Amino acid sequence: MRIALMIAATLYASAAFSQQAAPQAPKPQVNVRTNAVMFSGGPSLGDSDKVRWDFYKADSMGGRSDENVGGAYDATFEEKIPPGRYVAVASLGSISREIAFEVKDGGVTDLAVDFEAAQLTIVPKRSPESKEAEPLARVTVTQDDFNDSVYGSKEIFVPAGELKLQGRIGPAEAEETITVKAGDTLTHDVIIPSGVVVANAVYKEGGRKVETDGIRFEALAETDTLDGTRKTITGTYGPGKIMQMPAGNFIMRARLGKVSVEKPFIVTAGQRTDLTVDLDAGVLAVSAPKAERIDIVETTKDLQGTQKEISGRYGTTHQETLHPGTYSVKVTYDKKTNREPKEVNATVTASERTEINVAD
Repeated sequence: MRIALMIAATLYASAAFSQQAAPQAPKPQVNVRTNAVMFSGGPSLGDSDKVRWDFYKADSMGGRSDENVGGAYDATFEEKIPPGRYVAVASLGSISREIAFEVKDGGVTDLAVDFEAAQLTIVPKRSPESKEAEPLARVTVTQDDFNDSVYGSKEIFVPAGELKLQGRIGPAEAEETITVKAGDTLTHDVIIPSGVVVANAVYKEGGRKVETDGIRFEALAETDTLDGTRKTITGTYGPGKIMQMPAGNFIMRARLGKVSVEKPFIVTAGQRTDLTVDLDAGVLAVSAPKAERIDIVETTKDLQGTQKEISGRYGTTHQETLHPGTYSVKVTYDKKTNREPKEVNATVTASERTEINVAD
């Protein structure tokens, strides 16, 4: 009996010691694990740095707050964050998905996202025959809240379904709709019918070239609007500048000084158009010592006896670009000088500079 009691006591003590010495289960080193696929049933995107995960604390309504508690560029990674309620944001390019989740003490939460996406390579071109992508082209891809833009040829991830593509090269535009399926990998040419125009000018056919940056070139629509004006497509100052243009028929307006000339031209998709405008103009340069103002007017008078003003400025010198012809130059002086105004005629010749001096 005594031996039995001793054995029982020994077993009890051994059991008690065993309970006290038993180590507690280690808490997990991570409590969130992620995974991402491009389409349902597709392979994991693995360690792709094209995927970004971010974890935000949930607000009182269960939505995403602004407080970020972790994240990484990786489709599959592990993280440890404090227990609580969160919203995960997974991004693949410009596609994003949100997942509400909760982290409990001692547990591991697995997060998985299906982006339902396709891989699209956009190749913008000026014409179907173009062999190279146009680096200046911008293509915007939209679908509901999705929006992404690329310059030149580029590969992007897009949501499955109907996509709107809008291409632009300067003022040239094109728009189309395509449909893609989740898991697709495809290349699509976006044709933006366009070319470039290089405009120059001469003072007369076969004469001197215009070299001043003061000349203004404006590419206009071929047809007038309801109010009788033409829409300006694009424009530039100075000769020899490249202008991006949509394909089609247009009017080039060149303006220098008081001269304005228009010339029709055609832009062919994928090609360069070189255009030279004949201004049929010359330059009149006037100097008048001690003058207060110099004005250039027409020599003829209307029925009221007034001459149409063409150009003028305050000072002792004045220069203007004009069509060939005879003009009247009026010089006026400060009233304090008691000098009478003077008027002389000057003849302008195309592609020549006419200089006159109105003596004091």
